[in-house]
Amino acid sequence: MGLSDDRLYLEEPLKVYESEDKMQRFVLQVLLGISGLLMLFRFGAPALIFGATGPGPFGNRWLAEGNTATLLLDSDLRFFGAMMLGLGAIFFWTISRVEAFGSVIYILACAVALGSAARIYGRIVYGNPGTAGTIPIVIEAVIPFLLILLRYYVGKDANNK
Repeated sequence: MGLSDDRLYLEEPLKVYESEDKMQRFVLQVLLGISGLLMLFRFGAPALIFGATGPGPFGNRWLAEGNTATLLLDSDLRFFGAMMLGLGAIFFWTISRVEAFGSVIYILACAVALGSAARIYGRIVYGNPGTAGTIPIVIEAVIPFLLILLRYYVGKDANNK
């Protein structure tokens, strides 16, 4: 076994770690993209375009049939829809440089987790919001955990290089 064989033996595990780093980075970018799409199409666009009176996410209405929203509720929902579009854009913005936007990713993940906690509280206190309210609870509870975990490992790996 010559010197070149020893070097090959030592370099092979490095390739495995590099591919793991790339995979973690890729999965983080995919989750950021999914989060951005959810902000745009599940929350932002329906609220901004239709307000409280139109079809809500997944065709489930925000108001029961025959009920009327106050103008303030409709106005606020449209405003929050626009804010969600902005948050979706920020999620997309972070995809390109996940190492540089670590703090932004952590803040976004914590905001989503807080929103999930608020949904869980509402479900406990006021009841089941239906499928359109239950599915987001699951998604919003899992995605922040994964975003924080993956961003930690991607940032740690970037600092070690």
